Amino acid sequence: MHRVPKGKSVYDAPSPLPPGKHGDLIWAVELNTQVPDARAWKVLYRSSDLHDAEFAVSGIVVAPLGKPPAGGRPVVSFAHGTTGLARVCAPSSVADPAKDALMFFEPQSGDTMDSGIPALTRMIAAGYVVVATDFVGLGGPGFHQYLIGPTLARNTLDAAVAARQIPEAGAGRKVVVLGWSEGGQAAVWAAQIAGYVEGSADVLGAAALAPVNSAEQIKIERAVLASGKKLPTMTGAETVMALLATASVFPELRLSDVLTPFGVAFATESAKRQCSKHMGQALEYQEARHGPAIRPDPQNLEAWAKRTLEMALGNPPSRLPVAVFHGEDDPTVFPAASEAYVKQACASGTVALYVPYPKTDHVHVPFRAADDFLAWIADRFAGKPAPSSCR
Repeated sequence: MHRVPKGKSVYDAPSPLPPGKHGDLIWAVELNTQVPDARAWKVLYRSSDLHDAEFAVSGIVVAPLGKPPAGGRPVVSFAHGTTGLARVCAPSSVADPAKDALMFFEPQSGDTMDSGIPALTRMIAAGYVVVATDFVGLGGPGFHQYLIGPTLARNTLDAAVAARQIPEAGAGRKVVVLGWSEGGQAAVWAAQIAGYVEGSADVLGAAALAPVNSAEQIKIERAVLASGKKLPTMTGAETVMALLATASVFPELRLSDVLTPFGVAFATESAKRQCSKHMGQALEYQEARHGPAIRPDPQNLEAWAKRTLEMALGNPPSRLPVAVFHGEDDPTVFPAASEAYVKQACASGTVALYVPYPKTDHVHVPFRAADDFLAWIADRFAGKPAPSSCR
């Protein structure tokens, strides 16, 4: 681990990257945190994407004070929900990132995005080290591979490996992944590809809050539109973001296959500077003036469908236990898509748990489900058998 060069920020990755492997810590800078009996660091570490290209990825590490137990503290690696595509949309970039979750729409929030970590104070009190990746392209350099599950999972797993290289954190090898929304997809994928960090971490399972299951999500969105109903404002922006990211990752896909000329121009420009809530409002306004961003006659559909199916949850199946927590009144990430994943996971042999919450939407499920996902995580660290919804 090196010191951040004078005059540089933690996000200014060295170029070229120093020799090493994925999960290596590049540097860490201590942060202030209001979480009781904790200390925190903003970090930059090496990770990779599904094509094995290497990047510097930023995030934070929060650890309890005091001497760790023999073997180190258990680690929870948190993967955040949608914040945007621009580097300024990194959750670690807000003024106080090492805090309990605070949603953008809450009146006490002064941040430009959802920020913080669900139940962080409770996890620190339980003796866990909590790490939170920003994902590639948010904070650190590169382009954010939005909803590209294998890449986001690698970033999430490598963050847990990097935390072990901060001696004061006292992080051990045992890891459970927790994710929400976009990060819920990352969490499930982390369980599916846990062998990526074999030898560096012992991944015990993944808890996913309203995870995005892309292929099923798209099917349901089309059905909603075909019925004459409208999708939420944010869903349109997130679809544009996903199309832009997918086209940037897979060379056989072109953004003009699926977006109108206006949509292409809007997506490529807004992605440079607007975070997701800003982008959603901007897109709604601009579409009223210029027409839809998404083409009514998409092209190259077979190639697009193939890549979308590759990003679906359950492909490949997880050999580790997975728990999915989803609000029944979620208008953004449809609970039926999670139910379809759990059904498929059970059929493939995954020990999968599904917990629905009545009268709970997308924003509130991290709070409504906190007691349940904390108990599930504690049981994984305790070595107890994982509960299942499979018959």
